Amino acid sequence: MEQLFALLRLGLNTSTIEKENLSDFIMLPADKWRALGDMTRNQGVLGVFLDGIDKLENTQYGLTRDLQANQKLEWIGEVLQIEQRNQQQTAVMNDLAEKWIQSGCRIMVMKGQANGSFYPQPLHRPPGDIDCYLFNDYALGNEIALNAGADVDESWYKHSVIRYRGEIFENHQYFVHTREGKRSKLLQKELSETLNADKWEHFPDSNICLPSAQWNAMFLTYHACAHFITEGLRLKQVLDWAMFLQKEQEKLDWVQFYASCDRHHLHRFADAITAICVKHLGIQISNPVITTESPYADKLLQSALYDDDYIYGTGESRWGGRWHLVKSLFKYRWKYEEIYEESVWKQLWWYVSGYLFHTEKTDN
Repeated sequence: MEQLFALLRLGLNTSTIEKENLSDFIMLPADKWRALGDMTRNQGVLGVFLDGIDKLENTQYGLTRDLQANQKLEWIGEVLQIEQRNQQQTAVMNDLAEKWIQSGCRIMVMKGQANGSFYPQPLHRPPGDIDCYLFNDYALGNEIALNAGADVDESWYKHSVIRYRGEIFENHQYFVHTREGKRSKLLQKELSETLNADKWEHFPDSNICLPSAQWNAMFLTYHACAHFITEGLRLKQVLDWAMFLQKEQEKLDWVQFYASCDRHHLHRFADAITAICVKHLGIQISNPVITTESPYADKLLQSALYDDDYIYGTGESRWGGRWHLVKSLFKYRWKYEEIYEESVWKQLWWYVSGYLFHTEKTDN
């Protein structure tokens, strides 16, 4: 997989042609190129992969000579579609956000489009749903969207689902799964308090707020770890953390961040994903407080590359997804016990009790 990570480093501008072992590409056959493209597509990093190929083709050595022209044209077409989807999503996001803002709401966008702003080519990060937070105006935001012609589903406690002009917004009432005991409620409280202290930057050419580095570090770690233990991690989420580190690492209070990780059983995961970013994605760490090695990094990376047992967004029924979640809990119990430092039986109890007794309420 060294060719894969070399191309990702080049695409992310964390390395240069001069630093890479170009001999890895001289004899790379067409079937290997195709396999790399298939993997990057599935992992949500095809755009960055193609950016890396462009760097190779700007050399004098003909390093992609066995990459078939029709194969590359196929990838170019897919990346152009990613660009168009991002442009469309940004336009729709700005449209609905402006309606919220004109009604007196403040809006913060997080995850997808916010993460994309860290990349050298923001349009090359595949978009997902639009995750937003309207502070104390969750219900008002749903009402405004409904009056604007959107379909609004409020059946899930964590966030509503707003379908508007072909895009899906997740209007968050909570940042975390607060049904999972006191620790999750504490994390929700900490994230909310961190927002209250934030000074706001904005999404380009808009009045939409972007989260601070401190908030982002806590939330991105929680969110990526939650995906990792329940269904698996994609390289897209690893690259998000890499680009966050590249741009924001000097803005964080890392002592505070690691203390939060310790409280919420996220320290091993944070160390592992950071180690992957340093070793494989060329991220340079300048702050000696940041941990850059982990005994779990290789196992976590192998899981991200080769486990294929996704739950969310697969079209399963609600009950099918719940049963899949329980099966994965035991199939991948090492993730809970080695990385999350939690018993699968205790985690199962949180799932069941949260569903039965609706334990999501917090003191906030």
